[in-house]
Amino acid sequence: MEKPDSSSPFRQSMYANKKEWNQFLSIFLLAAGIGFTVAGIIFFFAYNWDTLPKFAKLGIVEVILTISVLLTVFTRWNLLTKQIILTGATFLIGTLFAVFGQIYQTGADAYDLFLGWTLFTLLWAIAIRFAPLWFTFLGLFCVTLWLYALQIVPNQILEVALLTNAVTWICALATILTEWMRMKGKLETHNSWFIQLLSVATIIHASYQMIIAIDDSENMIIFPLISVLLLFPVGLWFGWKQKNLFYLSTIPFAILMILLFLFIIRSNLHSESALFFLSGLIVLTGTTLLIYTVLNLKKKWYGTK
Repeated sequence: MEKPDSSSPFRQSMYANKKEWNQFLSIFLLAAGIGFTVAGIIFFFAYNWDTLPKFAKLGIVEVILTISVLLTVFTRWNLLTKQIILTGATFLIGTLFAVFGQIYQTGADAYDLFLGWTLFTLLWAIAIRFAPLWFTFLGLFCVTLWLYALQIVPNQILEVALLTNAVTWICALATILTEWMRMKGKLETHNSWFIQLLSVATIIHASYQMIIAIDDSENMIIFPLISVLLLFPVGLWFGWKQKNLFYLSTIPFAILMILLFLFIIRSNLHSESALFFLSGLIVLTGTTLLIYTVLNLKKKWYGTK
């Protein structure tokens, strides 16, 4: 008797058991607790900034940061707990740099703060190999590039275009690398969210760059256009080959938004009501066709309605 294919997520059980719920809640509550603790420290400084002495401002952050590192090194807690604690501690590094800059009025741009924060985060990401920390590093790295473009070379159109579009390719290359790791079995199943977030970041940033270039004639449209023309077809091809409906739904929707914005900017309609009606018609027609296509592919590939 032929066994049913259980490799597809549509054929797997949709309900978690008690053990999975307990694991999820323990991780969620631990991460939430650390997140609220870091947020509380930041708001504490914001509220009591004028009343705290300089030593206390720096000392509080340094003590908590040191305790976090010592807990991850010398305790016998499980690896996941240590990884979550160290991930939370990376935000204390940014807080420490910000506090130091405020106290001594270094005059440094936000770019310098994020650059130092990114470098320290990279060291910890390599050391503990934790997906959320790698995602934090990539986010900080991309923000650093944006800040460099906006604060250091804001008047250099070519450099700004290259740097901002480099963010798209960084996210894209990270997506390709993680997809390759998943296919080779080197990426754990529960880290599939990492791939989806990276791909969403790539699609959103490429679309945003394209829309900005369409709207502003001073922006160089060639670089975002190359990114879209290269990355979107590759994503659609990969989604079709792997029967991945995520890529086959998000990328066409991004294309629809770009075309919609192009229509709004370049149309010569003087009536706002006509423009609103036609834009709504484009969105409604495009999303309906997209949903219909995705549902048909889902039924064809996985036998589900």
